[in-house]
Amino acid sequence: MGLNKEVNLTFKERGEVAVSVFAVKAFATRVGLNLTTGIFEVMGTRSTGSKYGFDRYWRDLRTFTLHDPVDYKLRDIGNWVLNEELPLVTQYS
Repeated sequence: MGLNKEVNLTFKERGEVAVSVFAVKAFATRVGLNLTTGIFEVMGTRSTGSKYGFDRYWRDLRTFTLHDPVDYKLRDIGNWVLNEELPLVTQYS
């Protein structure tokens, strides 16, 4: 599949790219939340204070995941894997 297709991208190609992007987003979200939560566990309660700024990474990542929920991405990935149904075009895809 060519990356320079622009408006000539078919629905199937667009859906396959969307599923790949969804998988990366879901993976990065899980890893990021686990990592930032682990930082708080290792560094203790003081690390959550704004004095050091460590809370910013968890808060920013969590905000991004709430505005574009990963659960919908996982649903679309599963629907593609199990039923070969491409995700619908929405404001989140």
